[in-house]
Amino acid sequence: MGRFVVKTGRENLARLSRLRIKNLKETAEGLEFYTDRKGVEQIKDFPETTYYDRHKQLRALFLRKHLVAVIGCLLMALALINLNIGVAAVRFTDEDTYDAAVLAHMERYYRRVGPFKYLNASLSEINYDLRSAFYHYEWIGVRKHGAVLYLDIKKIVNQPPESETTPGSLYAKTEGIVKEYHVVKGTVVIQEEQYVAAGDLLISGEVSHYNNETEFVRATGYVLAESLRYHDFKIAKRSTELIRTGRLEIVKAYVLFGRQINKTPSKFENYVVEEGKTVGGRVFQIKTFYRYELKEVSTVYDEDDAVSYSKSLVYKDFRAEKTVPKEKIIFIKLVRIEEDEDYYYVRLIAKSYQNIARFVPIEG
Repeated sequence: MGRFVVKTGRENLARLSRLRIKNLKETAEGLEFYTDRKGVEQIKDFPETTYYDRHKQLRALFLRKHLVAVIGCLLMALALINLNIGVAAVRFTDEDTYDAAVLAHMERYYRRVGPFKYLNASLSEINYDLRSAFYHYEWIGVRKHGAVLYLDIKKIVNQPPESETTPGSLYAKTEGIVKEYHVVKGTVVIQEEQYVAAGDLLISGEVSHYNNETEFVRATGYVLAESLRYHDFKIAKRSTELIRTGRLEIVKAYVLFGRQINKTPSKFENYVVEEGKTVGGRVFQIKTFYRYELKEVSTVYDEDDAVSYSKSLVYKDFRAEKTVPKEKIIFIKLVRIEEDEDYYYVRLIAKSYQNIARFVPIEG
């Protein structure tokens, strides 16, 4: 009661007995009092009567006095909301994994509004697409922290040859035409534009010196050859696999005398665990675990999908075996594709520029 301030003439005093009013007082202009909304409905037809909502008046007065502060608070709130849902920057977790192609691919997931940009798909959808497009990485994922997108990439790292002194030679692991070679140690027995078959000697570990002495060393180097190779694949028309969704839980496990003393429930139905750092001693330890959510994905392939998937396997295997930066695939072409009720049978031919040298120790 008392939200509305009413001013009326003195001649309306007798009518006020039926109303709920308070703080009735006489002024130079007439009578003034407070009433509620119901009272206003009853007196609004009284002659020489005016009223106003004092709550609105107080709000208007507050806004006039503190308009700049109110606008500042609203702008700050909008900025915080925009910071949470917008994308201000994209960063690679490891600078050594920078890939311009990944950044270009991410552009399709931005919706731009003026100077701001927002994601137009969920992180799960983006992660699934990234792993399909950049299959040559062991792991690729994107996560969002505030207004920054972080790209996590783990490259397939080929283990370097063992550092040992076992003598031996380099032989061709497949046929091809030699285009380039580099010898660190050993005796080269081939030349450029020479055809070599699988098993042919390329760089010998037998080295002859000027004093007619012979030394057996571990031949090292590479031989790049242009080669053609057939690849055959049997692709199921429907496949089901578990993939990482990109969602992650970081769990701390407290271990006392070898037994975990805290519970670490997960909101994921299916996940894989990777162990992180462990700090502490024999009595008490804190172990960090990373839980990556898994999702079952069913894929139905048509002929084009089967060919594309087969090509992706060729690229993946090639990168896994790659040891020299100059190695590359020149082309991959379809030779034939056949099918039955459950499978596609795909044959591809790939022309590549690859290191065909394979170390074989000298027997005896």
